[in-house]
Amino acid sequence: MKQIETKVIIQNTVTDIIGCSGLDYYREPLFGYAAAADPIFHSYQTVIGPGHFLPTDLLPQAQTVFAFFLPFTKSILEDNRTGHYASREWAQVYIETNQLITEISQEIKNRCRARGINYEFQPPTYVFDRELLIANWSHRHIAYACGLGTFGRNNLLITRKGCGGRFGSGVLDILLFPTPRPDVIRHCFQQTRNCNYCVKVCPVAAFSGPHFRRHACYGQCLKNDAYYTDLGSCDVCGKCVTGPCGYLEDNS
Repeated sequence: MKQIETKVIIQNTVTDIIGCSGLDYYREPLFGYAAAADPIFHSYQTVIGPGHFLPTDLLPQAQTVFAFFLPFTKSILEDNRTGHYASREWAQVYIETNQLITEISQEIKNRCRARGINYEFQPPTYVFDRELLIANWSHRHIAYACGLGTFGRNNLLITRKGCGGRFGSGVLDILLFPTPRPDVIRHCFQQTRNCNYCVKVCPVAAFSGPHFRRHACYGQCLKNDAYYTDLGSCDVCGKCVTGPCGYLEDNS
């Protein structure tokens, strides 16, 4: 019973904070869970890098890893389809969503603590090596471990609601039932329709070779940051999520 109650508390916290924010950028969020002892987290120290945190690095007594996805509305994605730079609305939504995810994560921590449960999290962005551009805690990889989707040609996690949105994640010291992971790649139209939208639309051809050109991608993000100096830190682009995999109808 405590497992169910804890999931309800966590998921209600996410929807409560979104509702109180007054922001209308999002569709209904997705939630996923994984066991902190799952071997996949050790594999990330090879797949991503040796500096990638384990759940126990965030919380020594970690038992469960939790992830959530805030899918953007279709209009947000459509607004970013044209132009060399990210749209102004896209940059603004990026900034406000990062702030919202931080607020959500802190409130989850507060509500869990009130019930004797420990929760720790990492910020939604800027938890990466600035030279290697490798995350110490990759929210999208955490979300994959928690069963929220599979990776597409655009190097992003595509959920059943698409990849246009933002992830948050953290760890708890209570054991919750894990979410099954998909056993096949889903929702990337490269496999089923020879899509290549993300390859064609990327301003710096980051997907044109056999490997993702992360430094070229981040260079474009920094150009957008410089372009919108009045908004604050918005090193973002997002052109690769404006195609058919960016917004998906959730028919599950």
